[in-house]
Amino acid sequence: MQNKPSLVINQLAITYSKYNPLGTTPMCSSLITSGMFDVSFHNEPLPKRHKGERATVMYFNGSKIYVDFWDYPSPTFTDETFSEEYSLIIKLQAPEMSYKQFENRCQKKNILTNITNERKYSVFSKITPWTFFHSRMLNPYIFFERKVPEMETERLGFFCGKCWRRRKQMYDKLKSSGIEVIESNNKYKSSTSLSLTEYMHRMFTSKYGIVLPGRGSHFTEAKNRREIDYMALKKPLLLNYKPNYSDPLIEGEHYIYIDEKTDFKSIEDKYNVNEIKENAYEWYLRNASPIGVAKSFMKIMEKKGLK
Repeated sequence: MQNKPSLVINQLAITYSKYNPLGTTPMCSSLITSGMFDVSFHNEPLPKRHKGERATVMYFNGSKIYVDFWDYPSPTFTDETFSEEYSLIIKLQAPEMSYKQFENRCQKKNILTNITNERKYSVFSKITPWTFFHSRMLNPYIFFERKVPEMETERLGFFCGKCWRRRKQMYDKLKSSGIEVIESNNKYKSSTSLSLTEYMHRMFTSKYGIVLPGRGSHFTEAKNRREIDYMALKKPLLLNYKPNYSDPLIEGEHYIYIDEKTDFKSIEDKYNVNEIKENAYEWYLRNASPIGVAKSFMKIMEKKGLK
């Protein structure tokens, strides 16, 4: 029998902490429970750098892997990370950009100024996206395999979230198209706009999964957990951005791109919605389901020659 590859995970990654960003524990747990790896643990202190607690260090067959779950440039795009030796850097919110674009952004934002161009290029070439994670409210359906309730469609879709500047135009477009938009400001849990039951009812009874981007920055994109949620629920995705994954999520095949000119009433005339929905669900199973997280991790290791 062929030996499993070894995977050594920092114990802190699966230990509850207010500093662990969303996704850290469930994604690391999926690697552990997949049965694909010979898993052990280490207790090395987290590398010291800005927002260093938002990432973790793993060892895959002895190769040192830095995994950054944070949706801001840190801790990947820091002098400390670019000065350290890693075989691979996985950043969930890594955008699709060329080295020239990266260098221009470094100059514009005045970061990594102490790192030589040769070093920057070497480290930049080791950065890759991975997959993403679902919302905790879907844990019963994803981790415990509770059956998703079958409900009649009550709405084309809806969106609930903060009205950041980059969302403003689509907010207005959705409203003018008669689609429910609920501005949420959940700084305090008592101020959430919808209860969990209300939110999930809207998801279950929507025809489409309408998803707008998260924050993003010059060095990060803006994936949104709702992408994974709606794919898992087999709702056709409507996105007004183009996310970057190690296994590409392809416009027109896995999701429908929307913008301020989209006629929501004619979507079914232009796209095979059922086929797109099934393609997206297969992508979810392959990349973002509990076993899919592990399989997609292994594919990255193979692609980078670390197997």
